[in-house]
Amino acid sequence: MRSRILGGYGGRLFAAFAVALPASQISALAGDQTMTVIARASSGPIRCEIRKTGGEASVHLTGVVFSSSAIRGNARFLLTKSGPSGTSNINQGNDFSLAAGAETHVSNVTINLRHGDHAVVELHATSGGGIVCHAQALLEL
Repeated sequence: MRSRILGGYGGRLFAAFAVALPASQISALAGDQTMTVIARASSGPIRCEIRKTGGEASVHLTGVVFSSSAIRGNARFLLTKSGPSGTSNINQGNDFSLAAGAETHVSNVTINLRHGDHAVVELHATSGGGIVCHAQALLEL
């Protein structure tokens, strides 16, 4: 899954691509860094979380969906960042299928945050039966 990221810096428009990685590759990239849950919500059997790794300059965000029962659905990960370092708009979508008691990483994004930047991050997980879980976080530096 690829997402187009449009942003501006110093009056210039640029495009980049964010690529969703399997959980095994995320663990390898994260190394010894601990993921912090910055937003959590639940609805019915679905729990959705936004997890953060990193600090002041570079922040890695992961959308995670957990279900207490077997479920299929779709996840949407949205991020809008603005501030002195520029703007970014990210919109990722991903289907998921979970066994009971399992979790899956449905989205992964790394952004730069500098002093004065702020970002709104949202994760929507919707089951095939219409159950919606929505987690949202505000990041500021």
